[in-house]
Amino acid sequence: MRENFHARYWEMHLTTSLILDGYEVTCPKPGPDVGIIYKGKRIWFEAVSPGPGDPDKPDYIPPPVPGKAYDVPNEKMVLRYLNSISEKYERQYANWIAKGYISKSDAFVIALNPRLIPLDNADTTPPRILQAAYTVGPQYLTIDRTTSEVVGSGYHFRDTIKKTPKLEGADGEKKAPVEIPTGVFQDKQHNGLSGLLCSRVDAVNHRGELDGDYQLVPNPHADVPLPKTFRLRGTYYAVEREKDEYRVTPEKIHLPY
Repeated sequence: MRENFHARYWEMHLTTSLILDGYEVTCPKPGPDVGIIYKGKRIWFEAVSPGPGDPDKPDYIPPPVPGKAYDVPNEKMVLRYLNSISEKYERQYANWIAKGYISKSDAFVIALNPRLIPLDNADTTPPRILQAAYTVGPQYLTIDRTTSEVVGSGYHFRDTIKKTPKLEGADGEKKAPVEIPTGVFQDKQHNGLSGLLCSRVDAVNHRGELDGDYQLVPNPHADVPLPKTFRLRGTYYAVEREKDEYRVTPEKIHLPY
């Protein structure tokens, strides 16, 4: 329990917040961590708390050294998100479906809490959860050279993140970098995933309301989409598809207990 305290706390926090929102929860074992019924639709939530990773793996994020300047390893952080999503979706979700613990007609949400990832106490623009869900990278600004004023902005397209192995192969040669795909909502392999939820809450850090920092991102390609009116406190990222583009609009959600 001590080794997994934060993971257990995140499961408890998520379940408690759903209860306070008025839902009757079910926590089957084996099966996802918690389920609710919303307007006749079963929604399952599986909580996961990604950490810094394996020190021998290329996506490992070491703890910061006090007094030392460094770049925030944003791409490695997104890789940690993607790794947790893959583990939960490709292994556990597929197993629960195969064994009949949950139905293919149920909505399924992976709920991430990256608080154990070093330096992930603050988010980026765009949020890292969106960088995992879509093929979107960091923000850029366009500056007028003559006036030095910002005249435009946007986001870089990024459909992969390079993961460079630390270790050499058996023959002593360096292993080639591996390109890890991003955009789990766009790859058609994760269409069983109805949405992603993110929160950085921990046992001693709360932002006002119990679930006031939630980031809920629905999958526009889900086989079983989240109900259009389903919301949790925090930020809801409404998605509109325009041909090959996606317009994601954040909505601040305040719900009464």
